[in-house]
This record gives sequence, C-alpha cells and structure tokens, in this order.
Amino acid sequence: MMLHEAILLRLSVEELLFREADLLDRWELNEWLTLYTGDARYFVPPSDVDGDTASPDTSLFYIIDDRKRMEERVLRLTKIGAHSEQPRSKVRHLVSNVRAERRDGAIHARSSFAVWRSKDTTSDVFVGHYLHELVEIDGALRIAKKTCVLDMEALRPHARISIIL
Repeated sequence: MMLHEAILLRLSVEELLFREADLLDRWELNEWLTLYTGDARYFVPPSDVDGDTASPDTSLFYIIDDRKRMEERVLRLTKIGAHSEQPRSKVRHLVSNVRAERRDGAIHARSSFAVWRSKDTTSDVFVGHYLHELVEIDGALRIAKKTCVLDMEALRPHARISIIL
C-alpha cells in the first residue's frame, strides 16, 4: 500500500472511531448503533487473559453481544427504569494511537482508549485498547466487530461495566 493510501485509510478509520466516541459521550446510543453492521459483535474479554486472542469459547467474557444484544443494551440504557444509569453517567471517551490495515477482506484497526465515567460523586477510568474489524458498505465504513481489551488487572473499584466502552 502506498503511503498516501495508508494515511487516507487511517484518517477514515480515525474519523469513524472519533465519531463513535462522540456519540457515546453525548449518549446518542441509537445513532451509535447505526455505525455497526447488521451482524456486528461487541466484546469485552476478561482482564485475566490475553484479550487480543481470547475467545468466548474458552473464556468467560464481561460482555459478548451480537447485534440483537447490542440493541437490547441500548434499549435498557435509554429507559427510565435503567437504575444503573439513571441519572445517566457522564462519560468521556478518548481514542488515540490509531493504526489501520487492510487484511482478509476487511479493515483491521487498533487504537488506545481511556474512558472516564463519573456518577454519584465517583469517577472511574477504564483504560485499554480497541480492536475493530471494519467493512465498507455503500462507500462508508461500518463496524463489524469491536473488542475492548481492558489493560486493568480487575474491574475494581468499578466492579461492573454499565456503560458502553
């Protein structure tokens, strides 16, 4: 791949990842779903295994959602009865160090993240890296798979993930 092609690819991927972060920060969860394919998957592997290679077939994941479960998660989080997020958390997603390459008929991206969550006078930060599998549909990039690999030994003091990383 030529240098300018690689730069254009990275810029396109960055734009998508930055848009995703902005939608999550503004709690535009239904709009966030439109960034994903109809068969998308959203994973958060356990922190005690290599998250880059972990498989839901051999490890108990914190989150393992297909598109339907993603839609159900958004529905739960936007309902008044979502006790864990009413009032909703204030969140800020920072995405950096984006790398992208075309491989196996898809675009594979890796980036670093820090997600701050503030609620009930407590602020927590989730740190790690994202692995995205992207596809082009009608000239636009869409997310087919997102894996959030936490660079934390445990979820404590967080104890749970009630937001979308």
